[in-house]
Amino acid sequence: MKPNTSSLLISVPSAAWVILLMMTVFTAINPRYLTLDNVVNIVLQNAVLLILALGATLVILSEGIDLSLGSVLTLSGVTCVFVMKRLMESGSSDASAMMAGVMVGLLTGTLMGTITGALVSIGGMPSFIASLGMMGVGGALSLVLANSTAIYISNPIFSFFGEKLDKFIDLPLMQYLSMPTFIAVFVFFVVWVMLYHTPFGRCIVAIGGNETGARLSGVNTILWKWMVYIVAGVLAAISGITLAARLEAADSIVGVGWEFDAIAAAILGGTSFARGKGGIGGTVLGVLVIGVTRNGLNVTGVPSLWQPALTGTIIILAIVFEVILSRWKEGRR
Repeated sequence: MKPNTSSLLISVPSAAWVILLMMTVFTAINPRYLTLDNVVNIVLQNAVLLILALGATLVILSEGIDLSLGSVLTLSGVTCVFVMKRLMESGSSDASAMMAGVMVGLLTGTLMGTITGALVSIGGMPSFIASLGMMGVGGALSLVLANSTAIYISNPIFSFFGEKLDKFIDLPLMQYLSMPTFIAVFVFFVVWVMLYHTPFGRCIVAIGGNETGARLSGVNTILWKWMVYIVAGVLAAISGITLAARLEAADSIVGVGWEFDAIAAAILGGTSFARGKGGIGGTVLGVLVIGVTRNGLNVTGVPSLWQPALTGTIIILAIVFEVILSRWKEGRR
């Protein structure tokens, strides 16, 4: 029996078609776009966004939303570098200062996620309102700690986690590999296991699909909804620390708007705000849609003033295409 070609084409995620179309257009405009170096650059530039988008996806799967992720990313990076720099100035070694800074950064994200999750799961506050409030708190604390500027850090051990590997290993292949990419792949694998092979994943999907039904069937909805925001906070902290290592600085406003990119990536990947529908596999494609678009606009020489408007337009069109294609697929079943 021959495979149905049209069915195979329809089964391809809509984000993949958008990526293919955008890469074709940008390559036609500038042939230098589709080179190995540029593809590697796209992956490196969007490794941090992928980690953040994984957290946004988990929250959306639970039928919630977390607008504080960008602020948590910023604050975690600031607290990490702030503590690290103070310890190095007081005579601590690079290694011990780095370990202490990273630990504080992770604890910052955990605490922010814990507070947001408590407001939503225990306090019964709408996730939009709770996370919006925490976004303001995180943003303000970042500005205060960093004195409304950036905190620069010179720690070779810490910088290693933001560099391409050819800086440390003199082999041709290393120029195409980077620590942020390795970190993103490792985090993706951990989240994949959590979502698809643990009670955590089954419970949040059940809550997103039908919270009342999940509660009546014995699922501790308060606990698992709380856990979702804690995990999202930890992932945002990892994003902030990795970005600080790459920039060798913690900027007090670096994460502004990242929460919207993370949410857009999740939606582009097919994750829905209703019925617990979606998954992190599609989120990777959603991140690539955003990454390919922004990189393409840079490579093709589009003025920076026009780039946000064009990027937003393309993202909206891609989401509309995803919604239309999803409904069409459901109608064919």
